[in-house]
Amino acid sequence: MWIGAGVIGIPVITVLILLKLFTTRPAEYNPIAQQPSQQVSSYLTHELAPSFNNQIQLDKPFRIIVDQKGLNEIIVNEENLGWSWPINLNGVTFSAPSIVLAQDTIYLMGAVDVGFPVIISMIAKPKIDEQGKLWLNLLKIKAGSINITGPARSIGGKIFDRQMQFYKDQWVRDAAGAFLKNTPFDPVFPVPPYKRFIRLTEAQVQDQKLILIFEPAGSYK
Repeated sequence: MWIGAGVIGIPVITVLILLKLFTTRPAEYNPIAQQPSQQVSSYLTHELAPSFNNQIQLDKPFRIIVDQKGLNEIIVNEENLGWSWPINLNGVTFSAPSIVLAQDTIYLMGAVDVGFPVIISMIAKPKIDEQGKLWLNLLKIKAGSINITGPARSIGGKIFDRQMQFYKDQWVRDAAGAFLKNTPFDPVFPVPPYKRFIRLTEAQVQDQKLILIFEPAGSYK
């Protein structure tokens, strides 16, 4: 009798352990609350956008410093940029996104509803190589404390292939591909209001801030 109970108990214990690991909340995950107001982010309108707009018009290399708190405010609350939370993608609901900037490392995190909340973490160490190519260096993807990098890449690749039909800009496709496949890409981006291209030449990830250095890369009609 005891042997039978023990045998039955092993799968139950295993399931409970896995559930605990899946539902572990990373210490770095502290998303800001979504605000009901439709007001535009003051960080975007009064700091980030003016700094970018003023410097790009000088047609010379420039630096942009992105603050972690301000970046999260934009991501969570800025519906005017074309997104709102939660997001439902292929039957999976994503909510409460959060970005943490640590020394040389970026943590992209969010909650996924699979019948119970699971915190998904993507950990990357981006760098620009000697040829000027940008590597996003996605190191791992975790569900709670369980490494799911392999399956997540496979699922993400299928979603990517399906969604990319809606995106015609090559840099969007290159960036998404680099994120999924860890391949480098040429970090040249269009700036439509000014009909110019800019190249990212340096990216420094520091504690609670991201320093980006750009240089002019031509114009277009």
